[in-house]
Amino acid sequence: MGKSTHVRNVGIAPNDVILLNYPPKGNEKAIGLDFRTVPKQYRTVLKARQLQDVFLSGPLELVQGGMAVIARFPVFNDYPQNKDYWGSISVVIDYQSLMRVSGFSALSNAPIAIRGVDAEGDNGEVFFGDKQIFQNADFTTSINIPNGEWIVGAQFDRGVPLNLSRQLLALRIGLISLGLLIFAAVFALWRSYRVVRRFAHEDELTGLYNRRYTMNHLNQLTADSYKRQSFAVLNIDLNGFKAVNDTYGHEAGDQLLKLVANEILNGVRMTDVVARVGGDEFIVIMHRVKHEDSAQRLADCLRQKIEHRVLHWGTATIQPSLSIGVAVFNASEHTVKDVLIRADEAMYRDKAQQRTS
Repeated sequence: MGKSTHVRNVGIAPNDVILLNYPPKGNEKAIGLDFRTVPKQYRTVLKARQLQDVFLSGPLELVQGGMAVIARFPVFNDYPQNKDYWGSISVVIDYQSLMRVSGFSALSNAPIAIRGVDAEGDNGEVFFGDKQIFQNADFTTSINIPNGEWIVGAQFDRGVPLNLSRQLLALRIGLISLGLLIFAAVFALWRSYRVVRRFAHEDELTGLYNRRYTMNHLNQLTADSYKRQSFAVLNIDLNGFKAVNDTYGHEAGDQLLKLVANEILNGVRMTDVVARVGGDEFIVIMHRVKHEDSAQRLADCLRQKIEHRVLHWGTATIQPSLSIGVAVFNASEHTVKDVLIRADEAMYRDKAQQRTS
């Protein structure tokens, strides 16, 4: 709200029912609105949910009064699967303010029209000017908006005082201004939305999945609706990682984590899940693995591959060392907690064995 003069309010709608509005003053009438009872609006809410991205709705008449363009943001509890839909956030942009600042309000009596309600381009209704203009337009162009477009049509033979080139120039400047204003109005939230959505399930340092994603994924794998498929878990821990931080600094430690993360990712199948779940702890979920010896072979290959890599840090060379625990999930015998505990115990046995060997 602080970064856009054109956003009039932001609505929060869990389960597609508006629960909160900011600012609340002047938007009280919208509280409790169930989008499912307003087909024209609900269609765009569903469109955003289907796209799994922002979608521009309108221009439309608001329940609380006034015209607006609304940026719909879908929210999911299980990104990036996006199967568990939470609801939506609506950024309400003042339509009259947009048209005034872009210069289109001053063209209300000129032979110019805009169509594309709900970002539907040529298929959308006309919302500015006379729809007859599109039947014999001398000039048409599009305004790109989030996940859609508006179409502008103009005629230049009905008493417009400027010559054609100047008319086109003025119109194009107006189009650019309007497009920029729309993106500027939602850019701050759009950027935050993408960043938060990304980092909600991603480890910032390595780019791997994080603990939250890993637990969600494991719970899905063991759900009855998922047919409780067999899978294996590798619990991977770096040996001597604290000494690396103490000796060479945390930046060196970060680079070592990145090296190990990339090597794990490159050493497993594309269908497997690799996550960083702690400071120097990684987990690999290997789908459709039923036997522990198969998982152990992969663990041994990973260890050999990674421990032959070195990180050059100044004049020093840092060689990673891994402890790996393996456990296979069996739907008839184990829960997610069981398989994680067994993998953790196996990892500590491996660590102890390396210390004595």
